[in-house]
Amino acid sequence: MPTTLSGTVATGAPVSGANVQIVDSTGKSVTVTADAKGNYQVPLTGLTTPFAVFATDPSGIAPPLASVVPAIPANSSAPVIANVTSLTTAAAALVTQSGNPLDLANSQNLSSLVTLAAVSKAVQTLSNATANILSANNLDPKSFDPIATPFTANQTGADAALDAVQVIPATGSAGGFQLISTANPNSSANLALNSGATASSSLPAPPATGAFLAPLMTALTECLGGSSGSCSQAIDASYKDNGFTSFTQAHPSLAASGVSLGVAKILEFMPGTSGKQVLIALPYTTSGGASGFEYTVAQQTANGWDIIGNQQQYNVHIQSFIQRRQTLDNDTWPSNVSRWESGIDIAIPLGAAGTPNPANLASASVTGPGITGTIYYVLPAQAGSSLMSIARAPQTSVPTGGRTSNTQAWGYRWSWQTLPGVTGTFVPSSNNLGQKYAPQPIDVSTVPEYATYTVTFYDASGTQIGQTSVVNPTPNIAATNGANIPWQTLSGDTIHAFLNPNGPQAAAQQTVNVSWSNLVNGANIAPLVTFPEITTQGSAATDNIVGVGQGPASVNASGTYSTSVTAGVNQAGTQTCPSACSFAAFASGITRNLDLSSNYGQISLDAYWGYSE
Repeated sequence: MPTTLSGTVATGAPVSGANVQIVDSTGKSVTVTADAKGNYQVPLTGLTTPFAVFATDPSGIAPPLASVVPAIPANSSAPVIANVTSLTTAAAALVTQSGNPLDLANSQNLSSLVTLAAVSKAVQTLSNATANILSANNLDPKSFDPIATPFTANQTGADAALDAVQVIPATGSAGGFQLISTANPNSSANLALNSGATASSSLPAPPATGAFLAPLMTALTECLGGSSGSCSQAIDASYKDNGFTSFTQAHPSLAASGVSLGVAKILEFMPGTSGKQVLIALPYTTSGGASGFEYTVAQQTANGWDIIGNQQQYNVHIQSFIQRRQTLDNDTWPSNVSRWESGIDIAIPLGAAGTPNPANLASASVTGPGITGTIYYVLPAQAGSSLMSIARAPQTSVPTGGRTSNTQAWGYRWSWQTLPGVTGTFVPSSNNLGQKYAPQPIDVSTVPEYATYTVTFYDASGTQIGQTSVVNPTPNIAATNGANIPWQTLSGDTIHAFLNPNGPQAAAQQTVNVSWSNLVNGANIAPLVTFPEITTQGSAATDNIVGVGQGPASVNASGTYSTSVTAGVNQAGTQTCPSACSFAAFASGITRNLDLSSNYGQISLDAYWGYSE
């Protein structure tokens, strides 16, 4: 019989150092670390089929991945192969009724759902859905098995096919996930991933396959490393991103010392460009281990591919987000009910000399898919704030007179749903209606992927001074998708000590220790937290304090983490209080909030706990 289980963890590039966890039908699990090429191997001794295999990216760039093994052959000594990729994640989702592959971390679900027949059906459905893409990469749809076919993560063959697809949230009422093609993310052939799915047609194959951006990425890496000759090869003469004509000014995160670039992730071959322009995500990791994405547009020229940029006139960024908001005091207030909520963050930096946005920028309007009417942004009331804020009261026309807002709100919430087990019904506060929240939850499935929004700038008199089109380069997400995300769990000790008016840390605190778990159904699969943030709010200026945790969290045990958060220290590690300050003590009118920020692929996640006195 086979004695080992092995495979490759990849998403169009190897997931180097992936944390791979194998869960068997009895609930037993084994954890190993993949090598730099995404390869892993574990002994099968003591494990009982079927297996679920989960992989998490230590950089946090790739979302959690999954795979399944229904059985192992008794008459072979060859290793059992279980790749863990975007396509195997789709296959795992296809054996579940919910469409959530993380359900298989539960051994009961695993035993009943992962059968030879169910996995064979899932692989066949995937083959039908990806036939065009597989054929374009010299793979036979009739014989290719994304789970069991060995491959190398080198942007050819099976790895190139991975680069042509994405598994993203399915934003309909059923939730779950869907498989899309970079050739057309809004294709009618998009495949909903659940056990009832069938592929009536094949996803379109992209017009370019394999490592066609590799020479560009080599030149860009050399350019950022100081080779000016490579810059003209990587950056087009007509380059513009978010109003900047300098790549390093537009993307300072990539230009910072010690940053390493990953493999470019193709998001979409842009409509109307005959396949000659692509929206891409550039993954990066800092010298301190932080990671993220920067977005831009590459184009095909007579001399190959270079970066042309998004050609936006002004500096505006849009990103999808989802939050899980848990209220610890009570769920009876309609505006305070525990819930999932989702939408888009719209970051509009203030105008200043040397930046693309006009110095006399006083307000802005945003319209586009998923937005009911018009959102108006105004100047922030808080000193030191660098972004425009959504107007607190609903606006029916362009604000004038230099109006300000103390909301510090940049996100438009278009979808919300009460958490399971909560009896209350969430109703947005009336003074935020139509601004921070849509008037009613929308059907997010009606919003196209990579939708374009119109942002218009005005001066203090309400006169238009500029306009630009902005693409959301991240997948849409609905509140219902919150049920399929592996959220972190805040430790009971932290909740009892700091988020409890009778706890030992109810008094003012300069520094708070925060601990949490990434275990979901016993598997370490929740996204890594990028930073925790504590906020206290009240009527006095000294009550309104924010603190952000610094550096990587300490690993206390498998799947559990902790770090400290100091009042007044921002994300850059700078103390923003004039002198040492404290998180406000619990008293009437005081609110304490704790957020764990992370990323689910390119989507921003925020797990929130709050208590109001």
